[in-house]
Amino acid sequence: MPRLIRLLVSLAILGLIARQFGAGVLERLQAIEPGWMIVALSITVAQVLLSAWRWRFTAARLQIALPAGRAVGEYYLATLVNQVLPGGVVGDAQRAWRHSQGMPRRGPAFQAVVIERLSGQLAMVAIAVGVWVYWPPGGALGLPISSGGLALAALTAAAVVIAIGLIPRHRRAWLGDWRRALHSALLTPRVLPIQLAASLAVAASYIAVYACCVLALDPATPASAWLPLIPLVLFTMLIPASIAGWGLREGAAALLWPLAGLPAAEGITAAVLYGSLSLAASTPGLIMLIRR
Repeated sequence: MPRLIRLLVSLAILGLIARQFGAGVLERLQAIEPGWMIVALSITVAQVLLSAWRWRFTAARLQIALPAGRAVGEYYLATLVNQVLPGGVVGDAQRAWRHSQGMPRRGPAFQAVVIERLSGQLAMVAIAVGVWVYWPPGGALGLPISSGGLALAALTAAAVVIAIGLIPRHRRAWLGDWRRALHSALLTPRVLPIQLAASLAVAASYIAVYACCVLALDPATPASAWLPLIPLVLFTMLIPASIAGWGLREGAAALLWPLAGLPAAEGITAAVLYGSLSLAASTPGLIMLIRR
């Protein structure tokens, strides 16, 4: 049922947007500069290669081998599955399960995928929060960060600590195993800078792909007007309430672009282009799917 709800959320938001902005979006889609789409697709190749390397690096910290060719192929397949199924994590769960085949313990393979994804999402959150705080001065879009928001974050952290304390003692060994994995593959002083650098580079590649979509529509608008909006739009895709971010991404663009003095239809069209391009970029995963 949650998957059906995510599908309905995407369809409902897209339907509302199409009803109000459909004509403007279609008009802008007819004026796309294809050169920028080629650049964006090239960036997605580097994006997958770097993401696969991050996965291999994480797995190596957990003492499990992952050949480079297999990592790239599995990452493409996982990306394809995440693009077409609700939730955005089914493909990652599958690549973790396939990687664990034949291992005496399957836990490290799942830990490697979870930690690798966590590293990437932390980087995207950090960029989005940085934009929220520093653009424009005094809080993103003129809305200062409230003490209530900070209090909510503190309460959430406290709730997590309390929940961990309520876990039965015989289950805490499982948490200890994950804690050791996090320390080895992410939080160790020698590892953390490498993870952060790789994840920030991957996050920057997502932003660059979206920037190409904007430039394909209107290269004349100064980048300073729309570039800070991209991390905020991409941040909404982390919310597990749609299919591959469809609907949430376009809705965020429809709200943010006018607040920056830009046409809403332009932001929505860029979001649609980004979603379509992401799906097209994942099609090499079909090779892995056919092989299996």
